[in-house]
Amino acid sequence: MKTRRFTHLWFVLPALLVYGLFVLYPTLSAFWLSLYNWSGFGAKMQFVGLDNFSEALTSATVYRAAWHNLLFFVAIFIFQNTVGLFLATQLDTRPRLVQFYRTVLFLPVIISLVATGFIWSLMLSPNIGFLNPLLKDIGLGALARPWISDTTWALPTVITVQAWHSLGWSIVVYLAGLQNIPHELREAAVIDGATNWQRFWRVTFPLLAPAFTSLTVLTFIQIFRTFDVVYVLAGPIGSPAGATDVLGTLIYRTAFGVSTMTASSSRMSYAIAISVVLFIVLGAASTILLTQLRRREVQS
Repeated sequence: MKTRRFTHLWFVLPALLVYGLFVLYPTLSAFWLSLYNWSGFGAKMQFVGLDNFSEALTSATVYRAAWHNLLFFVAIFIFQNTVGLFLATQLDTRPRLVQFYRTVLFLPVIISLVATGFIWSLMLSPNIGFLNPLLKDIGLGALARPWISDTTWALPTVITVQAWHSLGWSIVVYLAGLQNIPHELREAAVIDGATNWQRFWRVTFPLLAPAFTSLTVLTFIQIFRTFDVVYVLAGPIGSPAGATDVLGTLIYRTAFGVSTMTASSSRMSYAIAISVVLFIVLGAASTILLTQLRRREVQS
């Protein structure tokens, strides 16, 4: 009888083995390797305890990269909850060709960020790109500039590319939330004489709390793990002059070096230590964020 009770565990055992092999084991190994001085090449390892963590927590380069990630998140958060939410409310009214609009707006999400980075690098190129010539043709030539090599505009440009890529995701999430709101509530607000803004702010937006929570937490985790779009557009050193350097590129550059993959230029254990710190901070921050936003859901 007991054997039959636990028979179902055999069906989840393959998934558990794969999860343990490719997730749990690398995670636990990362904690162990972060305690050593290891270049990533060969078997020469020196135990240094918490020295890697101490260096990571006092490094100005790490804090600069983390600050860029934070700016990334704030900008994407605002963009998703203004432009993304507005477009979702417009699609919720089911205009003509609504399926076409949804497809077009969601299409960038399907494209990989690597491909997105290559496409935008061509468009923004000062030599073969079309953006600067277009600005000149419409009389806005003063705005033309080397977007990726300008220290002032490089980070906003990369953020814009990321925002364009993730716009469709926010629209789909909010549109799903809007379609779950009972029409009776909106009709009751109309009968009570509420304006369009009052209906949205007092009825619609509070009921979008679950969608807001999911989108915010997932975006927070995704942005602090961003790497590919920055790598393709600005390279592993966060050009120009580190203006676009984020934690992803910093960890990659520290682990594998920049110009050559040799033991002298690679600090694998230190890179792992930065990753472990990021893992802990993301876990704690996501938990706090999720707890506070779910409290808002209950209040709503």
